[in-house]
Amino acid sequence: MAITWRVLHPERLVLAAAKDEVTAADLLFCMDELTKAGMHTYRKMFDLTRIAQAMPRADVQLVGERTAGIADSDQFGPMAIVVASSAIAGSVRIYEEATASKRPVQIFRDFSAARAWLDEVAPPDQVLEVPHG
Repeated sequence: MAITWRVLHPERLVLAAAKDEVTAADLLFCMDELTKAGMHTYRKMFDLTRIAQAMPRADVQLVGERTAGIADSDQFGPMAIVVASSAIAGSVRIYEEATASKRPVQIFRDFSAARAWLDEVAPPDQVLEVPHG
């Protein structure tokens, strides 16, 4: 699987990691699964440091538009995206432009800076908790 994730309920945080080739379908599947599970309000940290190449611009825009559509109808938690290259950062900026007005999205090169930003913009105790079993 191109994207894996785990949920840290006490921290109200989703940690997702992508590797190799990532498609719009992979990202949309991940987003749909998290939304179905009620995790859309949680803070998210996406690790894109191990993907092989940037997605085509049209695919990135599609994912951004879909995210913005969900954010229009519901509260959507902030997202920190960690990248390792300028090419991937450029693709993420396209996504960021499509969604930033709906929720905070920030690009980082460092995991600790990404986590510090999430803790600052959305402390865990201020994020709606999702019931889990």
